[in-house]
Amino acid sequence: MMDLNTSRCWAEIDLDALLENARTLHGLIPGGCRLMHILKADAYGHGAVSAARVLDGAWPEDWIGVACLSEALELRESGNRQEILILGFTPPEAAELLARRGITQTLLSPGYARALAACAGAAGVQVSCHLKVDTGMTRIGYSGYGEALSSAIAEAAAAYRSPALKVTGIYTHFSSSYGSAPEDVDYTRTQFSRFLAFCRALEKAGIPPGLRHCCNSPAAVNTPEYALELCRVGTVLYGLLPDSAMVRPTSFRPVMTWKARVVQRRTVSPGTPVSYGRQAAAEDPMELAVISAGDADGYPRSLTNLGRVSIRGQICPVVGRVCMDMFMADVSRIPEVSEGDEVVLLGGTGPGAVPCRWLYGPLGLGPSAITCGVRGRVPRIYLPRT
Repeated sequence: MMDLNTSRCWAEIDLDALLENARTLHGLIPGGCRLMHILKADAYGHGAVSAARVLDGAWPEDWIGVACLSEALELRESGNRQEILILGFTPPEAAELLARRGITQTLLSPGYARALAACAGAAGVQVSCHLKVDTGMTRIGYSGYGEALSSAIAEAAAAYRSPALKVTGIYTHFSSSYGSAPEDVDYTRTQFSRFLAFCRALEKAGIPPGLRHCCNSPAAVNTPEYALELCRVGTVLYGLLPDSAMVRPTSFRPVMTWKARVVQRRTVSPGTPVSYGRQAAAEDPMELAVISAGDADGYPRSLTNLGRVSIRGQICPVVGRVCMDMFMADVSRIPEVSEGDEVVLLGGTGPGAVPCRWLYGPLGLGPSAITCGVRGRVPRIYLPRT
């Protein structure tokens, strides 16, 4: 365990909060439906291996979703034996490895399915797969609407019948479920209807579609009637779902609390420029705290004069440009601040909490961009479960 008395910048990962969020989600979805915990990008910066170990211990029948083969292999090598779905591209030449390690691969398109089947057949293996249907995200997947629909259904049926592929599920992805405007709600409903129609077409051809899943985090919370057999949950699992996406009043706890320290307190006189480029200057006598985190740790430079941190339970604005390893905050209203004090950059509870939206909101980003951006040099401290 790292010695927090000598650390400059660290992220505390509350595994109890992670479990509580997963438990809340299980309570929202219909009985018989399972969760797919999205652990891509190192569990959105929280640590995939540690998160998987805790969640597997509580719900071993749940699935895991990752973005790529390397993420899946990291979990397998850590001892995880849950079902893992790769949501993105894997070279078809890795068919034998996918089969040997028991990893399920997304069929991204008809052409990709044919290439994967060819490689699997040449290796003498059968690869488990879920088939992706594009119902309006306009990203990867078999066409779930429009002029290409009939041929896409025929291609999907061929993939299900391929002896080299074992297609055990089918899914789509909602593009607008984070919005609560009527047009967003209508578009999500349209996508859901297109997806069900695609599944019914397969059934009419005598092909059971397998596990069906389309709900991402906001859809799992707001429209559990779309849950089907699986719900893929990422941001909400880590307590990052934006308030604007919460239609149902449900509480989720932030799992990450990112902290640093005050390394110096200094007084500056009126007119004194602060940091690179002189992008800020004191209008009155000002007390500044120099904080031991910066752009190289993942605190966005674009939060120059926009960010807010918490020191001794009080909110302090960022002053001047964020530097590579440090930045400054105005602590004029907190005379007791001293060198060595903890600074909350993200997370926390109570009046001194720093919500994730304070970081991503001014920048026009999504919440996962912040936690995924906390760099590898920032150690993760896993708080023991109670």
